[in-house]
Amino acid sequence: MGNFIKNNFGICNLCNGIIVKLNNLDYGYRCINCRSSYVHRAIGLTINKYFEQKQNIQNVTVYELSSRGALFKFLQKKFKNLVFSEFYDDVTPGEYKNGIQCQDVQNLTFEDGSFELVTSTEVFEHVPDDLKGFREVVRVLKPNGKFIFTVPLFEVPTTIERAHFDKDGNLVHVLPPEYHGDRIRGKEHVLAFRNYGLDIVDRLKQAGFSSVEIARPSSLKHQIARKQVIVAEK
Repeated sequence: MGNFIKNNFGICNLCNGIIVKLNNLDYGYRCINCRSSYVHRAIGLTINKYFEQKQNIQNVTVYELSSRGALFKFLQKKFKNLVFSEFYDDVTPGEYKNGIQCQDVQNLTFEDGSFELVTSTEVFEHVPDDLKGFREVVRVLKPNGKFIFTVPLFEVPTTIERAHFDKDGNLVHVLPPEYHGDRIRGKEHVLAFRNYGLDIVDRLKQAGFSSVEIARPSSLKHQIARKQVIVAEK
């Protein structure tokens, strides 16, 4: 009975809800309260590792590249100085739609050194010019600030570029298109521009980060395994 409970249930480290195994896939362990997946819980565990001991943690300035979901709710509770946004195709960055600010991570409207922590989950594989986006994150971070995020990361040496825009602004597919989903555009509507490999560390350092770590948090209690979380420090 003990092993059955350990293998099929857990406690969510984001909301203390009950995690239930719905299927045998990595995403199959879901919190029945906040609906977190192992991705959300892994990045939450990593954020706690770096910020739990910080004095006046609620005053840490944070920017999250989404406005909904389990991680967003966790950040809302943990940090009172939370800024968040979405990317809307039909809205100018810095303006609002339905009360949510639009931001393009390739051209953020925030001032230099605005945040101590920037977070995102499964975003940068969809950014056309990820190096430009990484440089923007460096710019808006305070000195020694951290960018803690996830992408689908393959344990291979080199990132595979799937698509890009040419000098005339035309979309060029190098490989057959791969689409992911999001809560705004729906399933299979968001193009993946690349499949990241372990050289993401070099890409981040090229963008200006001083140190980069690929963390691999693991917790049977929280049903977290096999998810890499990237921690880049300015």
